[in-house]
Amino acid sequence: MNEFQRNPGAYWQSAMDARPNWPLYPPGHPFQGAAPPFQPPPMSYAPTQPAPSPTLFGNPRFVKGALIGAAAAYLLSNDSVQQGAIKAAVRAWSVLQGGVEEMKERFRDAEAELHAEGQEGD
Repeated sequence: MNEFQRNPGAYWQSAMDARPNWPLYPPGHPFQGAAPPFQPPPMSYAPTQPAPSPTLFGNPRFVKGALIGAAAAYLLSNDSVQQGAIKAAVRAWSVLQGGVEEMKERFRDAEAELHAEGQEGD
């Protein structure tokens, strides 16, 4: 056991002795150009209580996640739900394709009108 382990205050005293005494404050300051005396922080040895261990089902986020996961697993493993999801996806894709085709038709019509106006102006 070394000196600092036997006497923790010796560490602080050696640190204070090793500190240079240069002027840290301007003249006229209450410390008269020297650093203030160093005071080590108070050591508290109050017993601390251990953190309560969280219960698995006491956490509301866990319960919500478990319920959502169970519902998703049930729905994704159910054949009728899978067929309904596939049908809905096919309908959505056909609506999207129809919309794209409609936009293409409108662009062709607008292009034809511009071409026809250009022919009339010549």
